[in-house]
Amino acid sequence: MTDGAAVGRASRPAGGYAAVLVAAAVWGTTGTATHFAPGVPAFVFGAVTFGLGGILLAATTGRSALHAVARPGTRSWVLLGAVSLVVYAVAFYAALAGAGVALGTTVAIGSSPLFAGLVEWGADGRRVTGRWTVATLVSVVGMVVVTLARSEAPGDGSLLLGLGSALLAGLTYATYSWAVARGMHAASPPVPVPAALSGAVSGSAIGVGGRGVVGAVFGLAAVPLVVLAAVAGRDALAVGGNWPVFAYLALVPTVLGHSLYAVGLRRVSASVATLLSLFEPVVAAVLAVLVVGEHLGALGWVGIALVVLGLALLSLPGRARAAPPQ
Repeated sequence: MTDGAAVGRASRPAGGYAAVLVAAAVWGTTGTATHFAPGVPAFVFGAVTFGLGGILLAATTGRSALHAVARPGTRSWVLLGAVSLVVYAVAFYAALAGAGVALGTTVAIGSSPLFAGLVEWGADGRRVTGRWTVATLVSVVGMVVVTLARSEAPGDGSLLLGLGSALLAGLTYATYSWAVARGMHAASPPVPVPAALSGAVSGSAIGVGGRGVVGAVFGLAAVPLVVLAAVAGRDALAVGGNWPVFAYLALVPTVLGHSLYAVGLRRVSASVATLLSLFEPVVAAVLAVLVVGEHLGALGWVGIALVVLGLALLSLPGRARAAPPQ
């Protein structure tokens, strides 16, 4: 084995960290973007974002998404990922309505790394590292602090139902991440296609690929979400001024963000990726201060420092083995 090959393998987790952190930063712009479409119900943003974005993701992946659905080795992971994504989209916004934005976001996003670790331990027999545990505790505490520093009014619904929905959102987000990671690894070998069907020379092959799995997951999940948006959100959809925001949410946080997240999931485990995604509320808080004019206060900045510290602990070189299961 050459030194270059070893260095290349060693850099894969670092590249995965970077991809997920950029994805989380992109997701963190969502709240600021919704500020420019006032009066739109939260669930409509979710349905339009994942619905329209899912259609675009499926369209950009083309035949590879169809192969991911048709291929026995990836079909079950695609279906599990799609169902998890739909439930997450509904449960997350139900959590915001019932428990309020601050508490609902904290429980949903903060519980997802813990659920991801449990899913990997129960399904794959993979035990989390001590470093991951410490980094998770520090980052979750920091995320709770920064989120509560931006605390808004509680929701209008049942607090108990809101908290239950938030935990369901955390579980389904972790399950989505795990299913996509497993699906992408199952899709790694190329699928042979006869020359008569592929339009190329004999012996050519079409790989399903990681983007094909993500496109298939979002394409399937988009169907019920688009119906939900069309039926329950038709008033918001009829306002032309809302569409620049809808387009941004579909193209940037969904298409770009989840494409980068998929890149990260090829290099790090779902438990690590969901932990890194805790960077999202940090970006959201900073943008709320700089763009929307919110006041964060000293406690909020302490929370941001704790999240960054936890993520820095995770990314220190030479320790954690972050490669996903083969």
